[in-house]
Amino acid sequence: MDKKIPVISIVGIHNSGKTTFIESVIGILSERGYRVGAVKHDPKGKAKTDTPGKDSYRMFHAGAEQVILASPGRITSYIRDDDYDPSDIIEKYMIRDLDIVIIEGFKGYKNTDKFEVIRKEENRELVISEKDGLKGVITDYYRYPLRFDINRPEEFADYVEKHYINAEKHL
Repeated sequence: MDKKIPVISIVGIHNSGKTTFIESVIGILSERGYRVGAVKHDPKGKAKTDTPGKDSYRMFHAGAEQVILASPGRITSYIRDDDYDPSDIIEKYMIRDLDIVIIEGFKGYKNTDKFEVIRKEENRELVISEKDGLKGVITDYYRYPLRFDINRPEEFADYVEKHYINAEKHL
C-alpha cells in the first residue's frame, strides 16, 4: 500500500514572494535528504514550458494527448487535461516516493493546509481564512497565531519536517 504523501499549499497574491520562499524551503528540505514535489498553479496559462517550433511543441500542438520530452537529468511531460484539481495532479502525475508535495497557488482548493505569504508593502488583509484551510502566515509583519518569518525559511522547513513529513513519529 502506498503511503499518503503529505501536501501543503503556499498561497498569496501575485508577486508576494511565494516562489522565492518555496524555492528556499525546497532547497533546505532537499539538503536534509527529503524528496520534495512541487505543483505550480498557472491559472492564466502564461507560463512558457516549451519553445514554439521545437519538436515536442510541434507534437503537442499537432494534437497529441501527451508528449514526454526525455533529456539527461530531466523528463518533462505535457498532458492535455482541462478538468483538474491538485488531488488529480498528485494522484495521476506525481512520482510515488516523495516525502512532501508543496503546492503554489490553488487558493480555492479545500483539501490541504494553506500558508499565506503576506508582506508589509502589500498593505492588505489575508485573502483566505481558517474556513478556507488557512493554517498560518509567512510574513515580515502580519500578526497571526501561527506565523513564520519570510526571511527565515529554515523555520518553516523545520515546521514542515516535524508536522508533515515526520508527523507520524510525533503522534
